[in-house]
Amino acid sequence: MLGRIVGVISYIGVAFVVCLALMTGIDVFGRYAFNSPIRGGVDLTELLLVVIVACGIVVTTAEDNHITVDSVFDKLPPHGKKILLIFGSAVSVLMFAIFVWQGGIGTKDAIRSATGTLMLDIPVFPFKFILALGFFISLIFSIRQFVRLFFNKQG
Repeated sequence: MLGRIVGVISYIGVAFVVCLALMTGIDVFGRYAFNSPIRGGVDLTELLLVVIVACGIVVTTAEDNHITVDSVFDKLPPHGKKILLIFGSAVSVLMFAIFVWQGGIGTKDAIRSATGTLMLDIPVFPFKFILALGFFISLIFSIRQFVRLFFNKQG
């Protein structure tokens, strides 16, 4: 089931990347060919990027593809490697928990203040929620990874 969720999130992220690329291309073409860029293009770019980042962090966490520094890791004995992996996983769980917490606060504040984008006044709370949701899903995958590492199951 988690694999299906990651697959759907991956496709959503790709769709938003395509939308961003198309919109940017049309915006640049309109700006230089007709001296008329897309109205609110910056607002739309910012909102699309939020969804892309949220999807990207979920897929990266689910597939355990975060950036690592192997030059130090490879020189450690097996026990040291396991300790370092568990420590890194625990830090990931803690950081994602903080991001979820702060994302929830940011979403609640955006709803309360009715914050919108500068040009088009699009409400930002759904996008803050999407980001917090992405962090929440990443937190679930991080906890899963931590448990697997801690109980010596395959990570």
